[in-house]
Amino acid sequence: MIKMMTAYTEEVDEVEDGIAEILGQIDIAALKKNSVGLVTCHVDFTNTGFIGELCKKLPFNIIGMTTMSSANQFGHSMFGFSLTVLTSDDLLFESAVTGPLEPGDYYGKIEKTYSEAVAKLPGKPSLILAFFPYIQELSGALIHKSFDKICGGIPFWGSIATNQEVSFERCYAFSNNDIGKDSLTMVLIHGQLDPEFIVVSMPTENIRKNRGHITNSDDCLLKEINGVPALNYLESLGVVVMKDSSITTPLMVYYEGSSEPVALGIYKVNDDGSVLCGGEMPIGASVAVGEITGSGILQSTGEGMDRIIQSTRRNGALMLPCVTRYVMLPNHNEEMELIAGKMKNIGAMPFMVGYSGGEICPVMDETGILQNRFHNFTFSACIF
Repeated sequence: MIKMMTAYTEEVDEVEDGIAEILGQIDIAALKKNSVGLVTCHVDFTNTGFIGELCKKLPFNIIGMTTMSSANQFGHSMFGFSLTVLTSDDLLFESAVTGPLEPGDYYGKIEKTYSEAVAKLPGKPSLILAFFPYIQELSGALIHKSFDKICGGIPFWGSIATNQEVSFERCYAFSNNDIGKDSLTMVLIHGQLDPEFIVVSMPTENIRKNRGHITNSDDCLLKEINGVPALNYLESLGVVVMKDSSITTPLMVYYEGSSEPVALGIYKVNDDGSVLCGGEMPIGASVAVGEITGSGILQSTGEGMDRIIQSTRRNGALMLPCVTRYVMLPNHNEEMELIAGKMKNIGAMPFMVGYSGGEICPVMDETGILQNRFHNFTFSACIF
């Protein structure tokens, strides 16, 4: 069995006061035999000494990431620090961090870090929680694909770090007080655990019914749909994709064996008509065009929350919606407020929310097997 606790503060400058606030909300005496902490926070908490001083007071390791905005039952804000504690007598937690990843030197570092962490456990993990770095020269989808291969398809859930500036700078994934740039951090959970994963990108009515088939691609580079350059295909549907402007048109990818699509962003348009996307674009998969709207964002959040409310799991909910959702809402806090209100109606179920630069969440295929997937624009949750 797993138990979840949370704590929250917005006190970044007066470090002792902020730590006292956190410790006042966590019942240390109620911790089980094994524990680990998850943090989402404003980037300023990483440079004031706050995290290092807090780690001295906590009897367990933490992993974390910077984010646009954080929430739990104690509060929500762009300037918040949210701590989630997972504790159990039956489960084992092993945390690890890779050190800086680079385009030519990342696979080996991830493999070594993961292998060393697994070796400290009595067997393979049943679930991995991971925070990825935000690296301009190395896509989250490529790191995700590598990590999936390294762990052998064991379900992993988490996010790419982001921040209030929505840029590659000062986006940190960290382990304890190790806040070096470009590191991947993870918690391996060993033991009997049966979490439920929820992914909702947008309402069905916001997805066009006509689907094309990917006929030429290279990992995340979508070259052709239905035998024509991807850009030409999109233009034939009336979709305007500007080369030098922010692209918020999601592509809904139906992977082989999956009935539900994965939402992926278009990152770059090339002169040859190919488009660089936020995740893998395998040949043979079908693709449709989606539309992000304010009402659609809140409708999909409501759908995700309804699924959490209807779940039989009540020990805790981890939620990581896409940061684009926060940015695109006229009232940026509206999604957070909707989540907090719904969770308040549930009662005592603890929860955590942070905004993601790329959502990492398994999706069940048609045979009932979980497949690790990388998402954009999505509301993602893991329920215990």
